[in-house]
Amino acid sequence: MSLWGYLNRREFLAIGGSVVVSVLAGGRFRARQATAASPQTHVIYRLSLRGRRGSNAAKRHNANMRFATERAADLHRAHPGDHSRIVSLRVSEAAFHRLFPAPDSLVADLRKVVVGCIGDCNRNAHVTVDEILTMVNGALGNSDVSACGVGDANSDGQITVDEILTAVNNALNGCGS
Repeated sequence: MSLWGYLNRREFLAIGGSVVVSVLAGGRFRARQATAASPQTHVIYRLSLRGRRGSNAAKRHNANMRFATERAADLHRAHPGDHSRIVSLRVSEAAFHRLFPAPDSLVADLRKVVVGCIGDCNRNAHVTVDEILTMVNGALGNSDVSACGVGDANSDGQITVDEILTAVNNALNGCGS
């Protein structure tokens, strides 16, 4: 078994984040802790079949839909026999307004939401090493995920390895690559 088989998710993210930062900074990087207070968060909802049997249609539907209220989630199931659980998520205020731009919008389809440049926390069209570190700290639980709302591309309340790798790609090749 390889070394990766013995690491848990937190250790893997810590090592991977260190490697990414070293590569981007050429080995000359000094970490800084974020001092800003966390922005306001909102509770949104999604449907989940985790640990349950369900149709492929329900799985696809659940992966792509977010709801502003529990009632909206219950009313917008994939089909009448869908027995998915309703799960709450916390998202930043920016992510909430990106998902539900109009005051009366209750349903968001992630396939139609414009995310922006993944990893560009300050929205200046450039991803920096500091922004990637903010994402890694959010993924490890050392800071709030809302510190980099655009790092959570699918608005699931967590930053994953694939989102960090996309941010690294955006840092190396520019946003939109």
